[in-house]
Amino acid sequence: MGNLENSNFNHFVRYSVTLRVVVIGILALLLLIPVGMVRSVIAERDYTRQNAIAEISQKWGEEQTVAGPVLSIPYTKFYTNEKEQRVSVTEYAHFLPDELVVAGNVDPEIRSRGIFDAVVYRSDLQFSGRFEKPDMDALGIDTAYVNWEDAFVSVGIPDMRGIKNEVALAWNGVEHKFKPGVETDDVLRGGSSLLRIPSMKSYDGRIYHDPYYEAELAMMGENESSGISVPVSITGNGTEGYSFAFDLSLNGSQSLQYVPLGRTTKIELSSPWGTPSFGGAFLPEEHEVTTEKFSASWEILDLNRNYPQSWIGNKYNVYSSAFGVNLLIPVDEYQKSTRSAKYALLIITLTFMMFFFSEIFNKKRVHPIQYLLVGLALTLFYSLLISISEVFGFDLAYGISAAATIGLITVYSKAILPTSRMVYFQGLILAFLYLFVYTILQLEDYALLAGSIGLFVILSTVMYLSRKIDWYAVGE
Repeated sequence: MGNLENSNFNHFVRYSVTLRVVVIGILALLLLIPVGMVRSVIAERDYTRQNAIAEISQKWGEEQTVAGPVLSIPYTKFYTNEKEQRVSVTEYAHFLPDELVVAGNVDPEIRSRGIFDAVVYRSDLQFSGRFEKPDMDALGIDTAYVNWEDAFVSVGIPDMRGIKNEVALAWNGVEHKFKPGVETDDVLRGGSSLLRIPSMKSYDGRIYHDPYYEAELAMMGENESSGISVPVSITGNGTEGYSFAFDLSLNGSQSLQYVPLGRTTKIELSSPWGTPSFGGAFLPEEHEVTTEKFSASWEILDLNRNYPQSWIGNKYNVYSSAFGVNLLIPVDEYQKSTRSAKYALLIITLTFMMFFFSEIFNKKRVHPIQYLLVGLALTLFYSLLISISEVFGFDLAYGISAAATIGLITVYSKAILPTSRMVYFQGLILAFLYLFVYTILQLEDYALLAGSIGLFVILSTVMYLSRKIDWYAVGE
């Protein structure tokens, strides 16, 4: 009786289709563990690249957001404290230009840290425009208490290490040299810029950074001011306005942005760089982009932003209206590698299905160890992909990795599949799957549509080929 039960159990283990499907499914799910580990490596390598770019930027110059010029005039304000004593304090009235014109040229170059590249730039900027006569009465300030002789003009620059020239302000034709620092942080409170920063993403229990999340951060901190300033000659009567002009040579990395402080702000920018990304609060009115260069122009009115031409104290955040250009390096191997790894279960499942149908049609069993080895070869594809793409680019790396994986599994299949015809057919199926995934990765906007249609076609084909199989009789 015991021998009969053992014989029935052995027969069930060796010939049960249900058990084999369960084992194959468990193996496919277990292979997601090494796939997840590879995805962790991809995220870690991307984080390493971001660190390399940050290190280069810190030594050359960070992303720059230029804000200014701003005319600030101190005045004395009196109030009564809790002890009924009359106390005086100095406050500032701030005035923005009536007209602001900026013409700039950005000269980019590539700096490398190991195998990782970062784009940095030298920019030559020419600022000009005009301030109207400051109207203290409109702000409710008694001109008797205004300190006209202490007026100054400030320009906000987040990373002062990027300044490469002696900056002099031509104020109504009279030259004044800027000095480092700003006397008040009412307007130029550090600045903000649209940065690519890492968000947290967890794989295999560890935490990495996903560099494809964009967020607005304070580059210099919310309460810090950074820039240059210069005292200017202002009188309470007489002239109807003040013209200004200055040149600024500024180094930075990846991004150059401006704050439209003029009642009318006109900015023209050009660069020998073929992959710009215009962003921020405003897009260019006109732009021309070729494979070798770009040019862009903006024209912005005070009505387009959420702060006035003059105010007292720190009522407004002018950096919320910043705009400009990012100089992109078209490096997307980490993003595409991550996306391709999401299709790992599909490729593993369909490959295992091919071997399973070979068992059904040809009455030749495939051992779970053989399934496991084939699955490990499929997961190794993603490790090859990321390592090769860092050196040769994603497209070539994908072709090399796919050819190596298909070749390895095809050669190994000769020991598993009964005929050369089945071996070659298996290789063609794998080639089709990798080509299908590659096509989806290239489509971007239509990736979901193409993927859904492709999966529907694949499932329909499997259902059609297996429609006449008597699954209850297979085990017999």
